[in-house]
Amino acid sequence: MAKKKQKNDPQYERRQGNRGPQTSEKRKLHFSLEFLIDNTGEGQTFAEWQELGHIAEMLEMMRHLSKFTCEEALQDGSIKQYKKWPINSKFKEPKYLPNKNWGSMHITKKSKEVVAGFLEDNVFHIVFLDKDHLFYPTSSR
Repeated sequence: MAKKKQKNDPQYERRQGNRGPQTSEKRKLHFSLEFLIDNTGEGQTFAEWQELGHIAEMLEMMRHLSKFTCEEALQDGSIKQYKKWPINSKFKEPKYLPNKNWGSMHITKKSKEVVAGFLEDNVFHIVFLDKDHLFYPTSSR
């Protein structure tokens, strides 16, 4: 026998579904341009990178890395993490930035050009466009 609807009963009926346990979705890597510095003489502007043909490569790498979590991108080596400002950097550290978890990514697997910035949760904040690998110069570059 069906229950008679009362005046104060809700307009909907809530029943337990049969969905089973849900796994938590891993947060994918995102990119931010909020802190991009392109007017200090360190690094380049988007216009300069467009002229050099680097914008499309950078965007393709960002699109590729957006499929991964931050941890996966670090393990893969696509993003290098330095934890602090590189001691031999040719750039000046922007002390006003909110995070000091510095890192970089090459715009292709074998490129000299890098995008430098810092990691915060699952976000890579791009700070410099570096066509000459001066953010973290190495002896092989």
